[in-house]
Amino acid sequence: MVNGIIGIMTKRHMIVIMALLFTVSVLSAGLLFINTVNAAEPITYYVSPTGSDSNTGTIDAPFKTIAKARDVVRTVNGNMKSDIYVYLRGGTYNITETITFGPQDSGTNGYRIYYMAYPGETPVLSGATKVTGWTRHNGNIYKAKLNRSTKLRNLYVNDQRASMTSKRVTARGGHGTYTVTAGQAPWAWTSGSKSDGVRYDMSEVPEITRNKDDLEIVNGTTWNENIVCTRDVITANGYRVLLLQQPYGAIAQTPGWGAAFTTSGTHTIYNAFEFLNSPGQFYFDKTEQMLYYYLRPGENIETIDVQAPMVEKLIEIAGTSTSNRVKNITFQGITFAYTDYNLVEVGGSRGKSTCQAAQGFIAFFNDNWHYTKYDLVDTLPGMINLRNCDSIDFIENVIKHSGADGISMVNDVINCKIIGNYITDITSSGITVGHPQHVYIGDGGSRAKFPSGVEGVCKNNTISNNVLYDISMVPGFGGCAGITAYFVEGLEITHNHVQKTAYNGIHLGWGWCNFKDSTTCKNNTISYNRVVDTLSRLHDSGAIYTIGQMPGTNINENYVKGIPPATYGPTYGLHNDEGTAYIIENDNVLNIDPGVKYTINCEDFGEKHDLTILRTYATVSKMGKNPPNSRIDPPVAVPDNVWPLRQYNVCLNSGIQDEYRKIMPESLLSTPDYVFPASCAAEAASIINIRSSGDPSNTVWFAPPGTTTFVEGATMTKAAGDATSIIAPYTAGTYKLYIVNSQGVKIGESESILRVSGSVNPPPKEPRSAFTRIEAESYNGQSGIQTENCSEGGMDVGYIENGDYVVYKNIDFGKGAASFKARVASATSGGNIELRIDSIDGPVVGICPVAGSGGWQQWVDATCEVSGLKGVHDLYLKFTGGSGYLLNINWFTFVEGNNDENLGDLNDDGKVNSTDFQILKKHLLRITLLTGKNLSNADLNKDGKVDSSDLSLMKRYLLQIIPTF
Repeated sequence: MVNGIIGIMTKRHMIVIMALLFTVSVLSAGLLFINTVNAAEPITYYVSPTGSDSNTGTIDAPFKTIAKARDVVRTVNGNMKSDIYVYLRGGTYNITETITFGPQDSGTNGYRIYYMAYPGETPVLSGATKVTGWTRHNGNIYKAKLNRSTKLRNLYVNDQRASMTSKRVTARGGHGTYTVTAGQAPWAWTSGSKSDGVRYDMSEVPEITRNKDDLEIVNGTTWNENIVCTRDVITANGYRVLLLQQPYGAIAQTPGWGAAFTTSGTHTIYNAFEFLNSPGQFYFDKTEQMLYYYLRPGENIETIDVQAPMVEKLIEIAGTSTSNRVKNITFQGITFAYTDYNLVEVGGSRGKSTCQAAQGFIAFFNDNWHYTKYDLVDTLPGMINLRNCDSIDFIENVIKHSGADGISMVNDVINCKIIGNYITDITSSGITVGHPQHVYIGDGGSRAKFPSGVEGVCKNNTISNNVLYDISMVPGFGGCAGITAYFVEGLEITHNHVQKTAYNGIHLGWGWCNFKDSTTCKNNTISYNRVVDTLSRLHDSGAIYTIGQMPGTNINENYVKGIPPATYGPTYGLHNDEGTAYIIENDNVLNIDPGVKYTINCEDFGEKHDLTILRTYATVSKMGKNPPNSRIDPPVAVPDNVWPLRQYNVCLNSGIQDEYRKIMPESLLSTPDYVFPASCAAEAASIINIRSSGDPSNTVWFAPPGTTTFVEGATMTKAAGDATSIIAPYTAGTYKLYIVNSQGVKIGESESILRVSGSVNPPPKEPRSAFTRIEAESYNGQSGIQTENCSEGGMDVGYIENGDYVVYKNIDFGKGAASFKARVASATSGGNIELRIDSIDGPVVGICPVAGSGGWQQWVDATCEVSGLKGVHDLYLKFTGGSGYLLNINWFTFVEGNNDENLGDLNDDGKVNSTDFQILKKHLLRITLLTGKNLSNADLNKDGKVDSSDLSLMKRYLLQIIPTF
């Protein structure tokens, strides 16, 4: 789907390369290869899975490993005079040890080092080994040897995640006591005691015979899930007892507010051979080093691709302090795949427990973790990990199949960009930014992870135009988000598509209302995102979740689709949790279940304050009491999710932008639903903005549901496949968007509908003159003028020979015409149409070339510029340059010109058309601002300002409702 994504170089880089094409003669495969280092010449190396690290790194002798290329780059990057490119050839790079980058691997002197895909190829950095040699164990269960001595938690089969074996059971209480004395170990922060095991009915949990210390127990709350691991399985007092690994079993029982692991309620036990009974499950017997797998329907053991991950991290990029960062590296067009994660390790035991979010407890404490300033928790590892970094970019990569996080940027990461990536099947958080310990910076303490001088807030980073799909769905990690940000500053989360998460889609902030003097979370933006199908397993949150104060933060113009009803816990469209303050949250559109507790959770609870929430449109209007110093409008209810035009445009402009369309799988979002992503209510003949279909040969239609034959008229309108707008039909009714290919075959229809109100007279099927034609007279050169109706729908056809002409009387050209356009048929070689005014010998205002079309009513378009034509005139159309029956005029029209100030012409092409309409719209949306004479020409009503009134005038003009401004 997104393989072979090729990076786009900067203009500076292209200029350098183009210059070198004239000075360097060594060319191969269309690329420039440089074997010596000269001033201002880019340095280029190549890496290939079939290469050798004893090679020189050229195209013909590439290195084998990225680590080797990194080491060679270190010898030439100390005083860079140009960028350095490391091209990765296609194929799989088996990563058996994390690849690390330090400050010595930085780009210098403002230049960058690029690790990027070779054009047209897909390099895959894989942390897995392929499992082969399968034999049948029993039925559809197969087995194969795997050289590994530790538990395997993740397995990927045919590019899909397999599942650990599992069974859902009822816990019957604790067994025994595990006691902790403060100070007995670095993890023992307080004293206390917890259960040492969990009891289950023997009928539910069979006798476990293999690798009893590999079992895991998962329980969940409304907003959190915990994992505890076992050390043994015994039978005691008529129960099957799973003894917990300690101290983590006790640690997991400490979180407050109902988030802790409990020894009662519903549990799911994972990773027992005895539970291997369903397709897609696996079990790894570390004692026998044998992997078992239950085939899914349609899988063939002879061709199956099974990847067993062997590492937890693929990439580690780490500086040493806030003054010694790794800088100026770009990773582009690479696929990062397959990692494992063996959970948080404390004192030789493992598990994963927290209050919420993508993190884990690392010590035994009491139930109030706020007292530790969150030193009690640490983030989870990512496939890609950054700390103490500046300007490290990940552009147009694929990041998939992780054991924990996707990308982790937790400490002192600044000015970095994550743009255009496809991030999928991530166990915990797709992208994590910042750290929960960053309440304050440099506050010291023996328990802080990052000491003073190393600790730093993540600032001025960009997460934009990424697709994050299937995040946090793995059992035990349900409390994680698609994008998680803690204490961060200047973070921009814009134009992302986040879909299918167990908990919230985007998480911002930390600290609740406990640290009001904290200033480390501020000036952040979450806007223009599309968040779909969140809270699929856990509740008590929303698509976008905030917690703690964050001055200068904006959460505007996001489109949320798919929040379930509040059942076992409250659900919200957007959730402003405790301590949320100083946020502007405007113009969001929420297509959510009417059973949610609140459209937006902003009730006066948890010391929320200073919130501005305006112009929310949602399928349900439920809002709590306004907190102090806040301005919150009730949501505008649109129960059937057919949005007014302005709110539809919010939906349209959310999510990834057109230039990143290629990263969106068709299976995730079909082309019609990409083009027309939400239902819209509009007036007849309104201009409906859409997105490009991606193929100019397509035709995009609005037509009644069920349409199979498409013909323009009052109830059907069309636009070219790459158009960005289409006119709504002219008659009230319900319509769908259809895409028809160049062969006239319907290739898709939208789920969304267009509901049109009102009716207007549709324009003629063919363009007509925008000016009043009083009468037409025939003048005879030789054989005279014939007039008739045209079978193609035109009227008043002139059928003339060389020297003949037609006059149209008393036409008012208003402030001026800019060009003439006619549809004509010329049976032979063609000629010219002379445009004269006031008499047959009057001034020539244009000469319009006519090409031979091949015959009668075989139409071609003829155009020409017009000069000096304004006011009221008789118009003479005289044909010259041919003989015989040469010219059949089907229709003609003038494109209205402007007054001397070129009113309405905003791109200086001498015409006023839909391009100018789009330019004016972008100016009003403050996307691209007009200046100078173009700004003056945009003031169509001459009231001294450019506003929506001018846009309305231009729209009416283009629809031929008014003849001039």
